[in-house]
Amino acid sequence: MEKGTLGYIKAYKKRYGTLSLLLFLVIVAMVVGIYLILGSIKHIAVVVPILLTLPFSKVFILWVMVAKYKTLNQEEASGINSMTDGRKNCFVLYDMALSSYESVSYASCIVVDQEKIYLLWGGATQKEYTKENQRAYVQEVAEKTGCSYEVISVNSVDELLQQMETAELSEEDLSISDDRIRQRLLEISM
Repeated sequence: MEKGTLGYIKAYKKRYGTLSLLLFLVIVAMVVGIYLILGSIKHIAVVVPILLTLPFSKVFILWVMVAKYKTLNQEEASGINSMTDGRKNCFVLYDMALSSYESVSYASCIVVDQEKIYLLWGGATQKEYTKENQRAYVQEVAEKTGCSYEVISVNSVDELLQQMETAELSEEDLSISDDRIRQRLLEISM
């Protein structure tokens, strides 16, 4: 499963959760094995499981950062897809865990449509990091890519669809800037 598709965060959690569990079990098995074979863990052989704690920690932290986030259900996603189907200058990215210096924030859905970026707020790892912080961060990202897109943050799928419905449609070809913003959003997400 690739970034930006529905169910990506679920697959990400499963992959890193399983890998964390396997590494943890290997570390425990090695320590127990050293104890059973040598009668003590005060032996140079214990260095190997200690060194394995480094990759375990990295994988476990990646899992912890996204563990609380949920993927949109299929009904909500189909509502968004039906609204965006056939619209020129429009694309949808699902399950985006956007990493910044301050926090990892989650956008269940990002819709780029008619020089607007709609963020469906899903929370952040830091309580102080709000949907306004996420909106400002994505606005800054858009400006740095040379796109003059307006970023709008919403709390629900209904609010997202309502905002998109009221937006003016443009016949201008925005494919080049849309590709740049899509690429940059995928780069800053986990």
